[in-house]
Amino acid sequence: VDLLTAIRMNRPSSTEKRWLEALAIASALWLCASFAHAESLAIIVNKNNPNASLSTTTVAGMYRGETLHWPGGDRIKLVNREISAEARKTFYLRVLNAKPDQVFYRQGTPIPVQSVIERSDDAVVRFVGTIEGAIGYVSLSRFKQINDGLAKVILVIESP
Repeated sequence: VDLLTAIRMNRPSSTEKRWLEALAIASALWLCASFAHAESLAIIVNKNNPNASLSTTTVAGMYRGETLHWPGGDRIKLVNREISAEARKTFYLRVLNAKPDQVFYRQGTPIPVQSVIERSDDAVVRFVGTIEGAIGYVSLSRFKQINDGLAKVILVIESP
């Protein structure tokens, strides 16, 4: 008796039951992994940054090297995650419409856009909270856990 016939007959063997259980567990794990990667991102700046919010287009222009200074004249200091980080993959896809290893160049020059690379959400929050003019992105849920009041959210990129 094949598996589908056994299921239809409502009398699966013990081996078939184990397969069904394994399939159910694998499906649950796959769903959990999918949801874990579909987390909202917080675009954050130093608490002293006068901007209350920014558009996705404005943030993209900063990371693409089209905008180098804040409206007040201070230099924008970009913070990125390492290429393999899920946050970077999400940010590059949803904000920059690019792959996480895409290199951007300052407009009209062969000079690549420079950014600080941090290895964790905690490190991004610490850097942005310490350096005025910095902008970065982190998991929104993690930001809520670790925020010490030195950084603020100016844009949320919702999970798909």
